[in-house]
Amino acid sequence: MHQQINLYQPVFRKQEKVFSATTLLQIGGAVLLLLLIILAHAHWTLRDMNGTAQTLEEQVNSQTRQLGALEDSRRTPDTEAVDSEIEQLRADIGQRNTLLSQFDLLVTQQKGGFANQLRALAEVHLSGLWLDGVTITEDHRVELRGLTLDARLVPLYLQKLENRKDLSETAFETVSMNRIDSGQPQIQFVLRNFKGQATWN
Repeated sequence: MHQQINLYQPVFRKQEKVFSATTLLQIGGAVLLLLLIILAHAHWTLRDMNGTAQTLEEQVNSQTRQLGALEDSRRTPDTEAVDSEIEQLRADIGQRNTLLSQFDLLVTQQKGGFANQLRALAEVHLSGLWLDGVTITEDHRVELRGLTLDARLVPLYLQKLENRKDLSETAFETVSMNRIDSGQPQIQFVLRNFKGQATWN
């Protein structure tokens, strides 16, 4: 006995499975829930970062205020006076460096320079008398300014200068002698090997 089966009937066909509406709704809900969790986590993290940034900003402001208070506490009249004195010393150093540069230029312009005259001045000395200013010009004019504790030492110093022809061929003379302070023993003197007023300050 034979039986014929139709394999093309719908019962033998492979049916495609399609998600039901309930399954799709569950998947959509799960995705939405996952997105909400991610969004909440990002919001929470951002809030923590904002709090940390605000805390750091407050710390920076506090340290800035402390630094300003420390600088104000260190700025006393004494420190201001020291700063002013430092600035004055720097200005003096700059002025002296300028004078040294001019002196070096003048020395290079002179054939023999002033070495012999300065060496002679260094060799002529008296105890209780010292120089605090020396001016030498290119036309061999010499002015000596100094201090002494005894006025009688100035003529002795003049005699020593007359014996040094390498210093000046013209004799020195006393231009002025005066006591700086009536209560102090120092006497200021000026010696020149020329007559008339000096041409420099």
